Amino acid sequence: MPEAFIAVEIAIIAGLFLILVRDFTYNIYIWLFTLLFFKYQNKISMMGSVLPDISFDRILLASVIFIFIFQALAKKRKMPGLTKTEYTMILFCIMAVVSMVWTGAILKANGKLNLSELLGGYLVPFTMFYMSQSVYDNKQRREGLLKFIILTGIYLGFTAIFEHIGMNKLIFPKYILDADIGIHFGRARGPFVQAAVNGTVLGFVFMAIFYFIFKYKGPRIWRLCSITLLGIIPLAIFFTYTRACWLGAALGFLAIAIFIFKQRQKAFAVTAILFFLTAMLIAPSFLDDNSMAFAHERLHQEDPVYARISLYIIYLNMFINNPVFGVGFMKFTDNSSDYFIDPDSEYIPVRYTEGGRHDSFASILAEMGLVGTGLLLLIYFSIFSASVRLYKRLSAQDSADKNFVVVFWGIAIVYIVNSIFIEMRYVEFVNSLFFMYAGVIYGWERQYAKGILA
Repeated sequence: MPEAFIAVEIAIIAGLFLILVRDFTYNIYIWLFTLLFFKYQNKISMMGSVLPDISFDRILLASVIFIFIFQALAKKRKMPGLTKTEYTMILFCIMAVVSMVWTGAILKANGKLNLSELLGGYLVPFTMFYMSQSVYDNKQRREGLLKFIILTGIYLGFTAIFEHIGMNKLIFPKYILDADIGIHFGRARGPFVQAAVNGTVLGFVFMAIFYFIFKYKGPRIWRLCSITLLGIIPLAIFFTYTRACWLGAALGFLAIAIFIFKQRQKAFAVTAILFFLTAMLIAPSFLDDNSMAFAHERLHQEDPVYARISLYIIYLNMFINNPVFGVGFMKFTDNSSDYFIDPDSEYIPVRYTEGGRHDSFASILAEMGLVGTGLLLLIYFSIFSASVRLYKRLSAQDSADKNFVVVFWGIAIVYIVNSIFIEMRYVEFVNSLFFMYAGVIYGWERQYAKGILA
């Protein structure tokens, strides 16, 4: 198969390139940027093979994992031992594979392996969670992750503005301008070609900027970028015209306000003044009557609400009929019409609309039952418990480090709120970025527990 030889050749070239990068974290960032910009570009077709088609980001990911394992075997990197959290992740993925094999969802109609949702939604993010525990082992690298989020925010923030005002020449990649690719055309959807996903990542950025605004002692450029984004990112989130993104960003900001601003009231006042001054200078240039009218229409639009109610009827019926193991991982769409019962309510015009899942947690409850949902919730509980323990371990003098944990809480709120309204398993970039941050927190807490402070 010539495609296989091409794939191997590219993998070797990518691997050699990544090996030349001295700081391993840059390997991860290169992969994430590739995932961000080239996810919808042409793939290498593996015709005649059971293997799925290969994309460039998958090749780089394989290279990153290979280098990580090679460094561990060469004793250049210490592999963290597995804890109950990693074992739970492994068990969840095994259960998902068994579920797919049992129900026949493991293969597509053309005979290829159907693993994209498992890989992008769980397996790859869980792998990044484990790797991040040893990769981000000091303050400089931890801050580097936030700097990556800020750089991503500069690109996404300005791209959202360009989409809104129609400066198409400055938009990259150009497929963002193609109405036939993705959904939500006409809203700020970025390289994800979906406004809800774009708004989720913008929410991550909105949380991250507060780390550099307060108690950051590094180069001023990052504080200046954060102050600039303080005015741009809220606008960009607004231009997604997605209520879940608005709500997630607002609740995340509330967490930041409670834990950071409460201890620094003067800083809160200064930040509020900067925010309103920036808003007064920037917003009038972009918020015309059409923008406000569309925002008002989106805010009061009822169809998505009734569509969600229809889906929750299906989720509930699937769970009631298959409470232990569910209907099968990735089998929701195939079985959804069999589980919809129209309540025929004159007060709530519920109707069944065929389509995909729109809740990352309810869909697991329907597809994997109590067992799968219990494993997933245990993973989140372990992560958040570790973040609380870490916050308590950090002394009052480590206010910047405490802020790093608080920013994680803000990002987690954004992620969870949006996960309730959209199916995150389709979005590898968002899942990987969240679980990378979670892995940093988890690994940092483990260092404290072992008396290894960094």
